[in-house]
Amino acid sequence: RSGSLRPQQHILSDTMGCKLCCLPGPVDDLVHGVRPRAIIIWRAANLKNGDALGSDPYVVVRVGEAGTAWDEKPRSGGRRGKVADENKDPVWNFGITAETAGLTKPEVHIRVYDMDFFSEHDLLGEGKVLLESLDHTEKEVSLTGPDGAAAGSVFASGGHKDLLADNNIKAWVGYESIAPQGPVKSWSLADAALPIRVATAPMPKALRGVFWLSGQGRGTALVSFAGPSHDGGGCSTGHLQGNMYSIRCSGDRVWSWADETDKFNIWATQQGDLVYHFVFDNAEQPKNCQIYPESRALDIVMSSEWLLDYEMVLEEGVDEMFPGSVVWQRVSSILGGEKKVSYGIVQVVDEDGKRIQPAWDRFVEYQNSADAGASPGMIFYNEIQER
Repeated sequence: RSGSLRPQQHILSDTMGCKLCCLPGPVDDLVHGVRPRAIIIWRAANLKNGDALGSDPYVVVRVGEAGTAWDEKPRSGGRRGKVADENKDPVWNFGITAETAGLTKPEVHIRVYDMDFFSEHDLLGEGKVLLESLDHTEKEVSLTGPDGAAAGSVFASGGHKDLLADNNIKAWVGYESIAPQGPVKSWSLADAALPIRVATAPMPKALRGVFWLSGQGRGTALVSFAGPSHDGGGCSTGHLQGNMYSIRCSGDRVWSWADETDKFNIWATQQGDLVYHFVFDNAEQPKNCQIYPESRALDIVMSSEWLLDYEMVLEEGVDEMFPGSVVWQRVSSILGGEKKVSYGIVQVVDEDGKRIQPAWDRFVEYQNSADAGASPGMIFYNEIQER
């Protein structure tokens, strides 16, 4: 398929075995009205030693609302740079592009860690700077260590995405390592506040809101292309990466099941750490999608379309059963067999969080039926705790 990105071509492992997803950044200068910004972390100075052997520092950057703590800034947007071996004054020339959709006052939060091979990586220091205060010049950002003492400085620039090309820096697209899975939680359809995240801009309109995987019995119920979440690892970033998007089934409030008593389904999803990679035909107005399952735990991507072919096809016009909803058809084939429509993927919540009728009522009716298992009127989802 023209323009397809094979997921296995973009999965790297660092020396600690942590997954980093190397995927393209935003596809254009202006994506659905949101302009991505460039950030460069040039270098650091006067870092402290992480241990008796010195420091092997690397930088992690998150972007979030000004004044928020590190844990409140989404991990899925976090970017991790390369390690500088045994250096208290490393030069990284670490450049990224960052989405600022929904942020009133974007803040760049920078952490420097010392990589250890046999223990948890040590935090050397962290600092914050408003994105709007960065320009093409190097700005010194002071770091504070875990003990509250001064811990050196980093030097940063920021601005239009051409800042990277102007400085002959290629955007680094290694994401922060994926977070440990969170616990399974439950939600009653009778409650007002939906826990599943709602996808908004800059996602394409056909992917916004929340979708029901119809007729899945005790299996999957609601899913969302929302983000950024607290997953990390390039999952649920809140924007297409090139023409690709990744969702972790046991991720941070983006996937749900109809029946908790289907223990094997939930257990297998968690043990395999199942991720779906969605590769769209067009980043602005997608109409077709190839889906590649991956087991993060086993480091296996099912990329052979002859063996297992999962696709999504956007319905044109108005669906008779679900007027007012975006509807995708899931098409599947196994071992090169005939492609068949498996089920509909129906938008039941719009990008403003409003429930779409009649789709929402039909979803609720199904979830209260015997077909949805032994937990009528409930859905079950994961929420990340470690951020």
